Order: sequence, then C-alpha cells, then structure tokens
Amino acid sequence: MQGCAGVGAAYVTPTPTPTVTAPPNSPGAIAVTVVPASAAVILGNAQTFTATVTNAGDTSVVWSVNGVVGGNAAVGTISTTGVYAAPADLPASAGMPATAAVQVTATSAADTTKSGTATVTIESDVVIALSTTAAAVELGATRSFRASITSSGHPDLGVRWTLLGAACSAGCGAVDADGNFTAPQILPVPANVTLTAQSVADPSKQAAAALTITSNFTLQLSAPSSVAAGTSAGIVATLTPVAGSNPSEVLTWSLSGGGCSGAACGVLNVVTAQSAGGGVNADSATYVAPPSAPSPNTVTITATPQADPSKRAQATLLIQQNGSVILSPSTATLAANHRVTLAVQVVGATSARIAWSVNGVVGGNTTIGQICVTSVNPCQPVTNGTAAQVDYLAPGAIPSPNPVTVQATSAADSTKNATSQITIINHDVVTVQPANVTLAPLAVQGFTATVIGASNQTVVWQVEGSACTGAGGTACGAINSSGTYTAPSAAPSPNSIQIVAISSDDPTQSGTANVVISTGANILALHPASVYAGAAGGFTLLVDGSGFAATGPGPGSAVLIAGVARVASCSSTTECTVPITAADVAAVGNVTVQVQNPDGTSSNGVSLVVAASNISGEVISLTSGAPVATAQDIVVVDPTTAGVSVSGDDIDLNLEALGAFSAATDTCALGGNPVALQRPASGTANADLCVFSESGLDTSMTFMVSGPGDVTVIAKQLVGLGIVHLTLQIPATALPGLRTLFVQNTNLDKAAASGALEVN
Repeated sequence: MQGCAGVGAAYVTPTPTPTVTAPPNSPGAIAVTVVPASAAVILGNAQTFTATVTNAGDTSVVWSVNGVVGGNAAVGTISTTGVYAAPADLPASAGMPATAAVQVTATSAADTTKSGTATVTIESDVVIALSTTAAAVELGATRSFRASITSSGHPDLGVRWTLLGAACSAGCGAVDADGNFTAPQILPVPANVTLTAQSVADPSKQAAAALTITSNFTLQLSAPSSVAAGTSAGIVATLTPVAGSNPSEVLTWSLSGGGCSGAACGVLNVVTAQSAGGGVNADSATYVAPPSAPSPNTVTITATPQADPSKRAQATLLIQQNGSVILSPSTATLAANHRVTLAVQVVGATSARIAWSVNGVVGGNTTIGQICVTSVNPCQPVTNGTAAQVDYLAPGAIPSPNPVTVQATSAADSTKNATSQITIINHDVVTVQPANVTLAPLAVQGFTATVIGASNQTVVWQVEGSACTGAGGTACGAINSSGTYTAPSAAPSPNSIQIVAISSDDPTQSGTANVVISTGANILALHPASVYAGAAGGFTLLVDGSGFAATGPGPGSAVLIAGVARVASCSSTTECTVPITAADVAAVGNVTVQVQNPDGTSSNGVSLVVAASNISGEVISLTSGAPVATAQDIVVVDPTTAGVSVSGDDIDLNLEALGAFSAATDTCALGGNPVALQRPASGTANADLCVFSESGLDTSMTFMVSGPGDVTVIAKQLVGLGIVHLTLQIPATALPGLRTLFVQNTNLDKAAASGALEVN
C-alpha cells in the first residue's frame, strides 16, 4: 500500500460533457404538420386545414397561400383558423386548363423557419349555357342573350362576350357586356356570326350561338311609266325596315339606258332624304328627260341600298317624243260582253284628237268588240274625239284572232299611235289566295279574291266542307265579308275545308282555297303579351292556343321559356299557365315562349315582349288652339295580372277612392271631389290622405304625385283592408292646379287617379 504522507494532492480536470445538436427530425425539434397534405377544392368552395406543431410551447401558426400571408383573391384566401377559400376564378398563371395548384403553408410562430405545407388543386366544374344557340337577327336589330353558369362551387359568374365571323373585320355587329347583340346596319358577306360566351371563372368553358344576319326590309321605287322628252318627273324610293330593326338608310342612285349613255339618258338629281315616320325612310329624286328620246326610248333608274345591294329597286321610264300617244292598260283580260276602260294621252301634239280602231276596223263592231263612250249603256260608238277615256266592249263570243288589238292614233300625226292587247274569255274566272294553307285552331287568316274578266271585283265569301254542319255551323270556322277567316277550335273530320269566293258580277263563277287545320300544339296568344323589364316579383303567364296536353291525368305539356323547359299547369288542351321569374324579364328584349308536348313536339314560338320601363312621366298638353299632339310615342304593356285574372277583368291594380285622413281620430273620409292640398305661406306643410282599393293596396307599393316633383309622398302606413294612409309634403313653391296620384306595384304595373288632388 502506498503511503500518502508527504505527497501533495494532485487536481484532476474533469472530462467535459459533449454538446449534442438534435437533427431536424429528432424528437426534440420543432416540427409542423398540415393535414390533409393535399386536397381538391372547387372554385369558390372552402377546405379546412389543421396544423400540428410539436416540440414547442407556442403551437400557433401563420397561414399563407403561395407565400402570401392570408392569401389573396387570385390564389385563394385562408383564415387564421386554417379555412381555405378557393378563388372565384382559376389563377391566371394556370392558363386555360380546368385545374390549378397552389401551396397552403402553416409557419410556426415559435420558429419561423419551421413550416408545413399542403397542395391544393383548384378545380372547375363550371358549365356555361346560352338561352339560345341559334338565332336570326335583322339588320340593326338588337337581340338579348343570356348565359347561365352552373357549378357545385361558387365561381365568378361573370361572362365575356365575343363575336367571330369571316366578315367581322368589316363589321358583323357588336355585343355589350350584358350579352345584348346589335346586328350591323349593312349585311355582311357571309352573313354568319358566332356569338361566344366565355366564363370569366374558367376561360376554357365557353358556349356559342350561331347567328344569321337577315335582311327583310323592303325598298320600293315610285315613278311614272313614261315622261315626255325634255320634261321632268319625281321619283321616290321608300325603304321600310322590319319592326325593331335599323338598316342603313343610305341609297345609291344610277341612271342607264340601252340606247343612251351619260346626259343623253337624262339627268337624275337626288333632292331629299327624310323619315316618313315609323322607321320608314324616303328618298326623293328629280329626273329630267333628254330633249330627244333615245332609241330604244327607255331608261332605267336604279336605287341601290347600302344595307343590302341585292334589294335594289328599279323603274323603267318610257321617253315619249313630242306627239306620241300613250294608251293604258297595255294589256287586259275581259269576259264576253264586259267592258274595260282605256285611258289615252297625247304628248306634245297640236291636237289631242284620237282615231280608234279594233283589229284595223274603225270603231270596231259586235264581232270583234266596240269602242264606246265611257259608262253609257247600250254602247254609244266613238270613232274619234278628244275624250281622255273610252270603254272597249267585248263581243258575246270569243273572236278570232284573240286577243284583239285596240289602237289609238293621233289625228295630228297618223304615224303616232299606241295599242292595247285585250284577251277575251267566255266568263269570269275567280282565283283565291293563298290557295292552300295549314292553320292552327282559332288562327286568323286573310284571303283575297281576284275576278279575272270583270271590273267588278266584289265577291261573296263562304266556308264549305263535308264536316261543316256540326258545332252550330262553326265546325269549319267562319269568314267575314272582307275575307278574314277564323279557324275552328279543333280540326274537323275529315280535315278538309274550302274557302269559296263567289263572283258578284257572275254568281255562277267562283274560286276556292283549301284549308287544313293543324293538330299539333300551337300558341295563339300570351297573357300578358308584354311587360316592363324588371318585374321584380315575377308573375303567371297564361298561354292560349290549341293542341296542348292537359296536366290531368297527364303527362301534361311543358312550357319553354327562352328554350328552357318549365313545369306548367295545363287546365285543358287550349290553356296553360307557367310562372315567370324576375330573371326572365330582367333585360329589355323578346323572350321566346313555346309549348312542348310529351311526345317531344313543340309549338310555334311567340315572343313575350319585355319593354323598357318608363321612369318618368310626360305631360301631353292640349289646348283649344292646339287640340292635337303628333309624334308622341306611347308605350303601353299588359298588366302582369293578365295571366291569372278573369278575361276582360285583368286590371287588379286600381284606385277606387281617396279622401282626407285624420291622424287624431285615425279616420278616413273618402269622397268624390279632388282632395285639397293647401300650400303654406312659407316652408313646407304636410297633408294626410287615405287611398282605398278593393284590389288591395299595401305599403310595398310606390305612390307618386304628378307634376315637377314639388309634391312628394314622405310616409305611408296601412290602416285597414286595402286602405293606405299617405303623408304628403307640399312646399310653398308648389305649382297650383289639379294633380294625379299614381300607384305602382313591384311588377311595375301602374294605376292612376287623374285629377284627384288639387294644390291650392
């Protein structure tokens, strides 16, 4: 054993404890985990994420999307509790696909270098559809299109509208941000345009409508058939557009002739271009004939519309040399023993006397026909004279040759003459137009009759058919004396009807037209047929027609509103009702209504007119000195109650009585005289009155006083069944005189009590 004595204690340095740094994923490191690690979210929908922070006393996190704390509208937002809301639009960086991906990150508040992420796939199930996929739009007309967007999410409902067509560089119309397409005023070539609605939320989703630009305006040229050399004549070109359209009114005039060119054809000067009312435009021109007639002696005046050059109108004028003879008509067809009046004109001759002949026989005879003094019976012969008109009396039998030639020869110059070719037939021939037609039950169709061979065009109309004896004589419909035919309520059996026109000149002669009554669905009328845009409450539409399928026992017909089927209630084969929503009539335009039967067949389309609401009243002042006001356009629509009210009693909004109201006693004194509104000496004063209607008034309605807005309704209160208490404010500056009280419901129906108030 070793001793310790005398030996100093040595200091031993302890071995240091090594410092160990935990690896990032070791149990002691802060870590952030996001659950779920990935998710798919439809545009506008939400997804909740949970962040778990380990190895930290502070377990809170800061949420971000693509590095943006809280996110933003482009990539989506996330709340402090981890609720992620996908954007309404696919992120722009995603281009055109229907999906895009973003990163949701939860960052530890204890250590901002620690975070967890989740991948979010933003998906789009947007479906876009157009109310109309094909339409014809008249030149310059406006047609409204509506795009509907459906999705299980909450995408941006915005729509971008574009036009595409081969003629779009030159002009194929315009479309505004609301889908209102206005056709060009000039017909494009080709006349086809594609209207595209593109989803703002998902640009890859589009719907298209094929549009055809139509040109149905008419252009008529009014000009004399002849003009004497060296004289002038007025020419009028009338352009009549289709209702609601607005084609270009620019016309180009030209003058040509087979035997002339330039000034040798005359001179054409356009004088005026003006509106003829109702959208009709008239251009006037003056034609000055050349001093000498060209050879051949005709010129052609052409008016070409810029809107559609194919609709040019032409008039051919005969240039008459001085001393020439003009005879009209130049041709005629005449029944035996009948007359036709011939008009003669001698141009620029020293004598107006005319010598008449028939087939070279002076004055004619009973075999070939005679020239007679007009309207004298029996015939008083005319051989020559100065009368401007004569009658040609046809023989009792067809002559040979046929037609005969009636010639009028100038007594001053026998080389100047004119002829008329007249064909003789045995008897009158009656024709009816249209000759064949298929009509819906209760439809109205006009027929016209022409009696060939007689000047008397009067006919007697009848309806005939083997099934026409039933239903009180109306099984085949009815026709009035002017040829207006009303079809029966159902097709007869057999389904064959004849419209007969009997000549009054010769009752043994008649003409017929054939009518067939259709058996499919057909719309005759809508009630209401028109409403103001913005009928906020919606209403019931009544559809009148035929061939519908009744709801009971069913299956019944559906009603298509702008091409979308709606459940309808059809009480019979002639009547259906369907609800119209505020969205259906939100925009000005025409909404197409059709009835679709269970077999898939559809009726004709009828437009429900949605008119612009009149936001301000207009006073039309009439006085004894000016009792007429012209050029006043008054737009009137049907009341929305027309679809549910008894026929002829569809004015459910009215003002029956009004009077003074006592606020102290809460009583109403209804009276028949105007209610006096007293103006104060200064400032303003209030007046209380009560308004009553059996139809029912309530405070949701708008009450207004006519005038410049000086008398206003400042309060309204329901005080009884159909009675409303109104408080009016009258300023000292209010204009004296009678006023009208208006009431308007949420469907924009309006009623008035004219002259019911008087400001004193």
